[in-house]
Amino acid sequence: MPATQRAPGAPMENHRGVIAEDYHVLQSLGSIDAARAAMVAGPGTDEALLIGLYQSVEIGLHNLVQLLDRAAVHLRDGEVAAAATELHWVRGFHRVLVRLSLAARRVSGGWDAEVPRWTVDGTPAFAEFRGALGRFDRELTALADRPEVDLGAVIAHRSLDDAWFSVLHCARIANHDARVWSANLSASAHPAPEQPPDRVLVSDSIRHAVFEHQLRGDTYFTQFRALHQIPELLIREINDRVEIAIRRIRTGEIAAAVDALDGAGELFDPIEACLPPLVDNLSTRDYHQIRENLGLTSGSHSVSIRFELFTELYEQLIDAIRQYGDAGGADPLARRLHRNVRDLQVFIFSWRDMHLHLPRNNLGGMETKSLTGARDAVGTVRKMRDNAASNDPLARVDKRLPVPTSLAGPLVEYLDGPESSDGLLLSVTGKVTQANFRDVQERTNFFAQPCPFSRPQRRVV
Repeated sequence: MPATQRAPGAPMENHRGVIAEDYHVLQSLGSIDAARAAMVAGPGTDEALLIGLYQSVEIGLHNLVQLLDRAAVHLRDGEVAAAATELHWVRGFHRVLVRLSLAARRVSGGWDAEVPRWTVDGTPAFAEFRGALGRFDRELTALADRPEVDLGAVIAHRSLDDAWFSVLHCARIANHDARVWSANLSASAHPAPEQPPDRVLVSDSIRHAVFEHQLRGDTYFTQFRALHQIPELLIREINDRVEIAIRRIRTGEIAAAVDALDGAGELFDPIEACLPPLVDNLSTRDYHQIRENLGLTSGSHSVSIRFELFTELYEQLIDAIRQYGDAGGADPLARRLHRNVRDLQVFIFSWRDMHLHLPRNNLGGMETKSLTGARDAVGTVRKMRDNAASNDPLARVDKRLPVPTSLAGPLVEYLDGPESSDGLLLSVTGKVTQANFRDVQERTNFFAQPCPFSRPQRRVV
């Protein structure tokens, strides 16, 4: 859909709402940064680790409220297939909350047993979630009482190809996962027992981040943003810890460096958990509904992820370790330090590999252009990933740790060959995308303007 005209200084809009000015605005990173700046704990502390995890839970809960309320309305209106789609997203967010809660349990393992436990049921988002869960359950129970609906027959005789079964199946999975994450969080440490939960979480800023930009209609724009916001929030803590580790390695304080990186490693799993819900649930159609509202943005515009962690801090960390070794450093914890760095390397390239799903699934091949004008979106992302692998600083230092390129492995020849369905699916997806977004493909109207993004200032430790 073409963007509408705008008055001077007003944001560009289309029929769904505002078109993002840049990646920072799209993901409401100003509110994320405000939430971190107002934390009651300093960066790099165990308290900050827990607060980041609990703030991420709030983001997830706010999204569950929206999804459950939409599913309840669909059930009330007899739109079972639409409710099933919402429930697939619900299941995905519960899985993210489980991973966040497990990380909180691990971080809490080093705290005294006498430390008060986290009052997750006292947070603003939990209260809203509890209400939405009740509303959904009432609609589902009301349908179960209708004579034309036989839940027993659905469960006994239907499978994943049936919308009713998908609703029931996702609901029971989500209910169990909710039991798990809520119990885990209630058993985790309270990072600031003297403070109320909303003060610890900086709840107003977190809520503003979630709901600052809303589109008209039932899209998954909020969920798309949330599954980027959680990694952005947690990677800010990782970056602070990597910076601490670099400084400690330079002064020979290896135990302190290992401690900082141990904490960073606790966040890899919950960050990676944010990718499968996007990959599994965001259909090409659903992505196309929100694509224009993403503006001239790209995930590669993330300052904290692409530039600070994946490039600048990672390279400086490897360089600090190399210089420590060249100077004859031989701390007993050096082996563990190297393990931390290998884990970081694996995390970085796991993130890159998983993100290739998004342009493949939603843009396709046939030289489909990206929002920022890259000639071939899939090829560009793959090239960025392979360039990073070829220039990986850890592999340069330790030849035993090469990162394979996307052309490595025994299945490449088949998957790129004529017998595989992969080329067919990429081609069809590309044709659909190009037909739906001629302005993007031909760089006309709003997309005729150059991408305003410029490389940020380096984070030098």
